[in-house]
Amino acid sequence: MLSKSGFDPQGMAHFFEKLKDTSSAEEFLRSHPLSINRISDSMQRAARASGDYRKDSFEYTTTKAKLYYRKHGRIKREQDKAITHYMQAYQAFDQQEYSTAKAHVDQLLDLDHSKPSYIMAGRIASKLGEIDQAQQYFEQNNLIEDDESSVYYAAQAYLDNKQPRLGVATLKPFLRVNKGSYQSYQLLSSLFVELGAFDRSHIQSAKALIVQGKLDKAIGHYERAKAVTHSQDLFDVLSVRIDNLQQTLDLYKDLPD
Repeated sequence: MLSKSGFDPQGMAHFFEKLKDTSSAEEFLRSHPLSINRISDSMQRAARASGDYRKDSFEYTTTKAKLYYRKHGRIKREQDKAITHYMQAYQAFDQQEYSTAKAHVDQLLDLDHSKPSYIMAGRIASKLGEIDQAQQYFEQNNLIEDDESSVYYAAQAYLDNKQPRLGVATLKPFLRVNKGSYQSYQLLSSLFVELGAFDRSHIQSAKALIVQGKLDKAIGHYERAKAVTHSQDLFDVLSVRIDNLQQTLDLYKDLPD
């Protein structure tokens, strides 16, 4: 029906394909704001329409392969040797067969040098107690810009190898300048527990809950941090944070249903 009415399903895609090469593109986008996702989706559809097919990224393909493994309990047969070695290493790691996993990941690194491969290699090295080697793998992903997953696993490796102080030194600077995930804040909380810094641990747990939007529970952790801290400055900072969160909660309560 749409085709008969003259509707072109690739119209928007072709529009963006033409727009990107015009001098008025920037002016148009300022007056017609569009989300990055919408523009990206349209450009990809334009590429597909013109026959410009691109291979899925290694990260995307391994994510699909891991989901298949979790659902079926076995590795899906892959044509790509790098994906095969990655999943063999992943399966061995999951089964705690770390020496076997290392053999597979060594073969993987001969074929691929993407972030998932270095993270897998680092996690395996950590489990084998090769902490310095593990950190070298993780650091490969941070040469251009810090990668949260790599920083997270680098800190986790220090925790697993009973070096929490180095774990804090790895993860805390990243979270100071970046908004982290729930998992990263929780890991930093666990690292502070190992150091006996319970006020700092509660603060990181609060930040993790804020990421999830659980402001009332975050206030509870800030209150616990106030109760155990010996720093008056930190006590005052926590009081301000609690007040700010409470004000936000009150605003939500006042919103009409």
